[in-house]
Amino acid sequence: MTVYTTRFPETDVATIEASAGDAAQATPGLEVLDLDSELSYWRNHYRGLVDRPGLRYSDYEPAVKIGLDAYMRSRGRTLDEMRDGIDVGYRRTRGASRLEWDEARTVVEAAWNRLERRTARL
Repeated sequence: MTVYTTRFPETDVATIEASAGDAAQATPGLEVLDLDSELSYWRNHYRGLVDRPGLRYSDYEPAVKIGLDAYMRSRGRTLDEMRDGIDVGYRRTRGASRLEWDEARTVVEAAWNRLERRTARL
């Protein structure tokens, strides 16, 4: 099991954090995330997020990871407050994904919203 925690050092997606500036911190959300479990969920539920034939999970995964990472680093900030950094982070880390940012944004939002709903239940 891979565990993602907000206590890990900065990763390559540090741009997300930097672009959000020093926004006021709200109540903390999730502090630990079972990354393997989340990625497994998205492997089984990615279809239909973007309406374009021929896409595979490997096209979606970078956007899913960016959405999860951004949420874990948000420290209570909203997705809109972090959007510019997320855009830059996706463009830097998307690799061979065939999703352009306009399409990937939908996937990022879905991953973020799933964690946000889980946090609300805590």
